[in-house]
Amino acid sequence: KQLNLLKTVWGEGFLSPGGTDEIDEVMKGIDASEKTVLDIGCGCGGAAIHLIKSHGAKSVLGIDIESLVIKRAEELAIKYDLSSLAHFRCVKPGPLDILDESIDLVFSKEVFLHIPNKEDLIKDIYRVLKPGGRVAVSDWMRIDNNPPSIQMQEYVAAEGLDMYMYSLKCYEQALKNAGFIDIAIKDRNAWYLGKAKKELAAIEGPLNKQVIDAIGPEETAGAIDIWKKLIGVLKLGEHRPGHFKAVKKKY
Repeated sequence: KQLNLLKTVWGEGFLSPGGTDEIDEVMKGIDASEKTVLDIGCGCGGAAIHLIKSHGAKSVLGIDIESLVIKRAEELAIKYDLSSLAHFRCVKPGPLDILDESIDLVFSKEVFLHIPNKEDLIKDIYRVLKPGGRVAVSDWMRIDNNPPSIQMQEYVAAEGLDMYMYSLKCYEQALKNAGFIDIAIKDRNAWYLGKAKKELAAIEGPLNKQVIDAIGPEETAGAIDIWKKLIGVLKLGEHRPGHFKAVKKKY
């Protein structure tokens, strides 16, 4: 039901907001043509397919810990006749099972917040990237690393997911510690506040019947409550989605 809801609101193949437009925003200034890409937390495959179709990626390996979404991703690749270029693998949480210096670009969209140890993850990304390779990530972050407010705790509880949200500054420091250069960070709070308001209006309005048909009336009411709590913490400024990009040094 959750996948059906997110497909209705965010589009086919996506488990996070913004769709292809947000991928393009993350990828600004990065040439993925003829590049080997690793998509960490690939979900239902929407980003992987878009990176091939619109950014010219040579191949994309998408990894995720959920077998159901991997199945959906494989089905999406078949639909677009891209199974030879888009590959998907169900993995266990932990270090990346990827060869050293074998990847040109590591991409991820709204996944790192579910991974507790960011420092180890970023060091592992540095390991698998080729010299001169890039990392481009969109993630849900917090304004700082102080204990979350009551309002934030209520939102996270309503989502029912593990969230280990880092601040942009902490990501920047972790990237530096791993050896990355040319680090760029971007706060997307204002964009997502506007986006979330539009999503809520759609769920309560033109998409309401479609959402109810997909997940039922009780779950729809729950989804509306979650969106309202989300908008609350975005307005508060504590929930701060953002992007970061960086380059692995050449020898």
